[in-house]
Amino acid sequence: MTVFGFGGDPFDNSMGDSFFSGLFSMFPIIFMVVFGLIIFMFVKMIFHHSKTSSTLKDLQQFASQLADDPNDDTAERLADYLRGVDSFSIERTRMEPFRVALGCYQLVMESRSVREETKERLDRQYKRLGILDGEKFADEAPPRRRSSSSHHDIHHNHHDHM
Repeated sequence: MTVFGFGGDPFDNSMGDSFFSGLFSMFPIIFMVVFGLIIFMFVKMIFHHSKTSSTLKDLQQFASQLADDPNDDTAERLADYLRGVDSFSIERTRMEPFRVALGCYQLVMESRSVREETKERLDRQYKRLGILDGEKFADEAPPRRRSSSSHHDIHHNHHDHM
């Protein structure tokens, strides 16, 4: 007897069994893909954190040298170091590398013992990396969740000052 043109017995469950056995055989593959993505994101996060920490450590060394003796040689080495940096991420939750970088920039730009050519070269590296564009975030506090009472206090204080 032919049912709906498929042929075979409509009460035979072999078609449904093969579908579910195929579905269950896909679970390990899906699990491995999801697990692999989680591990990849975790490794990427660790790599980014270590890269940021390394950059911070290097910039702190430059800042220490520039604070002690802001000379042209140290400013040149800073410019060379920044030329090797491909990106400088500005994270509002971790502003130390950014603040140290801005401190180094100010020490170089205010120094009389650093040549103008070196200052211009360093300025180009800071602009290329976008460090000077992120200056508006430097003095902001890290983002926090505000409770409704603090919002009310801010609103209330705003009216008192008007």
